[in-house]
Amino acid sequence: MRRPRRSDPRGLGRTTTLTSLSPRAAEQREPACAEHRLAEESSRSASLMSSLDLMKKECFASGTLSSASFKRRFIKKRRVAPKAAQDADSECQLCRYSILSLTGNSRTVRRILTACLLSFLALLGSVSFDLSSNFDVLHATEAAYNELTSCRTAAFLQLVSKLQKMRHLFNKDVENETLEASFSEIVLPVFDRLCDEMAGHSDGHGINCSVELSGFCNQVFLNASLDTSENDTSAFSLAIGRLLDIWGTIEDSLVKVKQNSYWRDVLSARLLVTFIELNHQLQDFRHMAALTGFQYKWTYILSYLSFARLMTERLNDCWLENIDLKLNSSLDVQHSSILDTSQWQISGAGAELLSGSHRGIEALTNTQQCLFDRAVLALRLASRSISSVLSMRICLLALACLIYPVVMFSFKQMTEWIQNYTQSLKEKTEDLRRQRQLAEDLLHQMLPKSVAKQLRQRKHVEAESYEKVTIFFSDIVGFTSISASCTPLQVVEMLNNLYMCFDTRIDSYDVYKVETIGDAYMVVSGLPERNGDRHADEIAKMALDLVAAVRQVSIPHMPDERLELRAGIHTGPCVAGIVGYKMPRYCLFGDTVNTASRMESTSLPQRIHASSETYLALIKDNAYELQLRGEIEVKGKGKMNTYWLVGHKNYSVQNDSLVCHWNPNKNRKKKVVADSQVSVDNVS
Repeated sequence: MRRPRRSDPRGLGRTTTLTSLSPRAAEQREPACAEHRLAEESSRSASLMSSLDLMKKECFASGTLSSASFKRRFIKKRRVAPKAAQDADSECQLCRYSILSLTGNSRTVRRILTACLLSFLALLGSVSFDLSSNFDVLHATEAAYNELTSCRTAAFLQLVSKLQKMRHLFNKDVENETLEASFSEIVLPVFDRLCDEMAGHSDGHGINCSVELSGFCNQVFLNASLDTSENDTSAFSLAIGRLLDIWGTIEDSLVKVKQNSYWRDVLSARLLVTFIELNHQLQDFRHMAALTGFQYKWTYILSYLSFARLMTERLNDCWLENIDLKLNSSLDVQHSSILDTSQWQISGAGAELLSGSHRGIEALTNTQQCLFDRAVLALRLASRSISSVLSMRICLLALACLIYPVVMFSFKQMTEWIQNYTQSLKEKTEDLRRQRQLAEDLLHQMLPKSVAKQLRQRKHVEAESYEKVTIFFSDIVGFTSISASCTPLQVVEMLNNLYMCFDTRIDSYDVYKVETIGDAYMVVSGLPERNGDRHADEIAKMALDLVAAVRQVSIPHMPDERLELRAGIHTGPCVAGIVGYKMPRYCLFGDTVNTASRMESTSLPQRIHASSETYLALIKDNAYELQLRGEIEVKGKGKMNTYWLVGHKNYSVQNDSLVCHWNPNKNRKKKVVADSQVSVDNVS
């Protein structure tokens, strides 16, 4: 239901429709429309909105705000805005650049890089440990290979072989006669000649033997253990034994076998050489078979040879080919890895014994040569294989050392890019959030929050009926004459001062500002959020506050004059809903709106005109002072009993200051309506 037009008694001939309340229609008809145009301009500029908020605060700090200053600020803002925006953008870019440049050194990136560096160090440690063990294996393999192929070993073996032959010849020719010369005089020339002959040879690595044998020959020449006082053939056995000890003992070889399995070939070779020497001694001196020391040594070496066959595949193969298969074709091949010690007994019946025989010594010598050939080849291949593996691992480690920093740098760059992107996204999100908040604030100035929320969710907002609400209307007394005596900008400034004060003060109450048209001000309580029976109380307190506050708002161009407010309130049912599509507005419909407007139009300056329905709602708590006005003629309603809202009983000061002082300790005396001191003042 639309409110019927009413003539303006102040002479401008304007009409208002306060039910649908379209601000654009009012803008086209009244000078006050400049306020709305400025508001539209301000909604396009976030900086101007902040200026308006600041002016609201300054309004109530200083009390007034001139339209000229408002206009100057607005024009200056429009002129400076483009340059300021550019400066702000440049500053934002600089700030963003500084922020993003520092992002790479953030704590998170440092932690990740530290973790990567620690993992790289752990990788280096594990690879270094593995390389160290492989190098140890390589060195042991090379040592075993050098032991079998060195010029020193070849000289030892040739010298031992020559001494064995010399002992056999001396034992065969001289029998038990003593040597005419000392042992050193016989052996040293042979050894000297051997060193000269070996100087032209080379070892397994192709290195000439002269350098290695020079030190070895000096060591042998200066070794006093080779000189013996014996002058018979036993001196040869002692010298051979001492040479074998210089070459290396069985015990030392066993210790090295535990450290490196490739040393098993060296142990097998030394065992074979020692066993061949024992067979030579047994061949030359049969009486030694009865000696306990010789028997112990024979058994000791023979048992280790049996163990070496089980441990060394090459010794077992050579033994099988050169001894077992050649000398005894009836041997069971399935047990070829087990040494048949029955043929190698020191003494015994039968012709099967190989110990001390020429056949046995020849077979053992062939086995020794076979073992050296195969062991040298196997050790060379093993050394090359280990060297290849080490080379590959070193290359991979070097490649990892080159790639890992690149990967870490790339990861750092990628992390910085992600963080920069995240920071940029965060800033854009914050900008969008601010813009959305600004749009929501602007929307909430036009529509209630609950309705705006439904519209943002693209929901259809249905019109809603409310059983009880209280509506407040007010206008400025003498607004027509005041407007006629000033310019439009002065009117805008005056209304701006007034409504800024009103808008700030109504925030303290549970009310909703519907809208303003010119000097008309419309507020409702009880919608869109229902508040039970408190709507009349909220409107009454607000009305008293606004009537008191309007006296503090000065007229800039009429400093000696003070504004006066005419107000009216009414309680009743109402329908509220959204009207319009292009520019939707939240409007109120119903007879309650018309009645409230009539209460305002029939009110008096600085008085609050209340209907009987509002009176009944307010006297429930007996908190307000109400005076009966009497019956008045209301256009379209007929005769109505109305009341003046004088004040609130719990306010110590009423209607005389901008700030109403609340006095909750003041005694509230409930009085019966029939006995209340309500003055009856009939105003026609």
